[in-house]
Amino acid sequence: MDNTATHHILVNHYPSGNADKIIGLLRRAGLNIRVREFEGYHLPDDVPGCDTHDLILLFADAPGQTNEALLRQLQSSRRDIPCLLICRAPARWLPMLNLGAAGLINESLLDSAAGQVEFVYRVKRELAQLKQRRESRRATSSLRELHQRLQSFMDSTSDAVACLQDGLHQYANQGWLTFFGFPNQLALQAVPFLDLVADEDVEKVRDFLRHHLDAGQQRCEFTALRRDGTEARATLDSSAISINGDNSLQLLIQPAKGNSIHHNAIRAARSKDMQSGLLNESGLSRMLDQSISSAVYQGRHSAVIMLSAPNLSDIAVVLGKNDMHLLLGEIASLLASACPTHAVLGRLNAGDFIVLMPDADTESCQQLIARLENQRELLAGLAPEGTSLHFSIGAAMITDEAPDADTLLIRARQHQTLRQHQHAGTSDAGETGATLALLRQALQDETLMLVYQPTVSLKADANEYYEVRIRLPLADRIIYPSEFLDAANQHGYGERIDRYVIAHALRAIAEHDQAQLRLTINLTSNTLLSQTLLAWLTHELRRHQKSPRQLILQISEMDVLSAPDEARRFCMQVRDLGFELALTHFGCSLDPFRVLGEVQADYVKLDRSLLHRINIDADQRGRLHDVVSTLHSQGVRVIAPMVEDIEMLPLLWQSNVNFVQGNCLQQPSQTMEFGMFQAQEISLESVG
Repeated sequence: MDNTATHHILVNHYPSGNADKIIGLLRRAGLNIRVREFEGYHLPDDVPGCDTHDLILLFADAPGQTNEALLRQLQSSRRDIPCLLICRAPARWLPMLNLGAAGLINESLLDSAAGQVEFVYRVKRELAQLKQRRESRRATSSLRELHQRLQSFMDSTSDAVACLQDGLHQYANQGWLTFFGFPNQLALQAVPFLDLVADEDVEKVRDFLRHHLDAGQQRCEFTALRRDGTEARATLDSSAISINGDNSLQLLIQPAKGNSIHHNAIRAARSKDMQSGLLNESGLSRMLDQSISSAVYQGRHSAVIMLSAPNLSDIAVVLGKNDMHLLLGEIASLLASACPTHAVLGRLNAGDFIVLMPDADTESCQQLIARLENQRELLAGLAPEGTSLHFSIGAAMITDEAPDADTLLIRARQHQTLRQHQHAGTSDAGETGATLALLRQALQDETLMLVYQPTVSLKADANEYYEVRIRLPLADRIIYPSEFLDAANQHGYGERIDRYVIAHALRAIAEHDQAQLRLTINLTSNTLLSQTLLAWLTHELRRHQKSPRQLILQISEMDVLSAPDEARRFCMQVRDLGFELALTHFGCSLDPFRVLGEVQADYVKLDRSLLHRINIDADQRGRLHDVVSTLHSQGVRVIAPMVEDIEMLPLLWQSNVNFVQGNCLQQPSQTMEFGMFQAQEISLESVG
């Protein structure tokens, strides 16, 4: 939330003086607010909308206060002003929630420091959500204006423009009617477009419309049939659009003139990367956008595969411009030979090579990755003497969960990072596709299983910590996240999984009703890119009436490395909401403390490499002690994961590790019964 903005707040008069207290509290919290006092039974502006208010703080128990009348006025006037009711007995005012009150706040909360912090966060959340709603309305208005301008442009242009659905005309402007000789829209409405094409050109035009991904790059020249029986040579452009949520084609027809073959060659050259001969970044973006539209409106899934060679820029310095041009051409040729003929190849400005496979599923995507993996030696052989060329490969599926082209490329880069750190063998592609189908069904039926593994404190700590994990139960076995989570992120299902886990974790917290319970939730890479997760999470917390301090959100260092800007922005917003953060796989990168500085985590879970052989290697124990000491100096608590040997505990205790986690203490279970919410401390004596 932008703390530099001025927020206009209405407060009704309350004799106790609490109004001045909470206004001072909000100002000390960094909010710029302008307060106006009002009677409390109707809005103070004489004409609805003449004043802009951002929030109403209503003392429900004030003498003469008519809460219901005010809320009904807000409803009837459709004013979007969140109203928080501050009251001594919230249960009494529960019906006000049905009238649109944003929330009920127990007045006694304002007497404690923790309650004041919670109150400030609730106010900030309401203001942030109001800002999002206003921006959404502005975007809707802009979209409506854009549609109006587009409609006005199409109606007034002399070019012939029409929109087709299933080959039939849905709309045609006056230029189109004039070109083909129709008197009005009604006469054209039931006429298939191909009836307006000469017989000898029907197959050519039909094939052009089928391959609309080439729209905007090539033009199709054909013979048009007018209503009076005359013929005319014309050129056709097409592009995929959406009309009322349905996939449509927009066609543009102009009288043929000049050399269409030469014109198409010029258009094609503009979309090519001059060094490699593949599509350039603008051409790739257009193709990715069209693929997303096909996935959303037609259910046609595709795959994007990214190949990156980090040292390609260093090789360019060695080779020079001309030889580098030849090398890129050889790489492009080798990649093209390994890809299906219908695949689209391109190169980003950053140097990454992209393969877009239309109409692909998980199996065909993984099969292509395997073929490209087999080309590694041939690709390495292209490197000039004294240099090395190594490509890392990652992929992302283009489904109806894909928001935009940039997000797809970030997901593919995240997959590259994951593949570099995964040492276990990959499962069969067919099995992965079947597992994803089971996962989708489990999300729909809410049958995913949540298990809890305790995170045990080696130091005195009054709280009790559990990490939440998921399992996919089948009739005969349990499927673990390692078998489906990677593919789920590629397909964009990671955020749906995270929402499922968070919602069920909040239910578990409500059932136990223990203030010292802390649950750690692992977030997928999809969630770091989400634009809606935080608004949903705020709503869930308010619905369950739980403090954000009871959830610890855990992200992977590898995901931060893959999308540092997005991760930094997400973590800043999460911390503003009051959540604590944990960074897992800490130490897997070359500079983990730089990554830690990006996200400002409260906890780190060490990578297994930092714990390897500490029982027999004194130098490794020393390195571990140095890392833990540095983390403690930054106020970060340290977790040692996957402890399988009870004899490791004294060594970890001596290294000042705060928490341990592992099957030697307790395996993940569907119940939380490790310490019965009693503070415990593990010492050398207790494990000796």
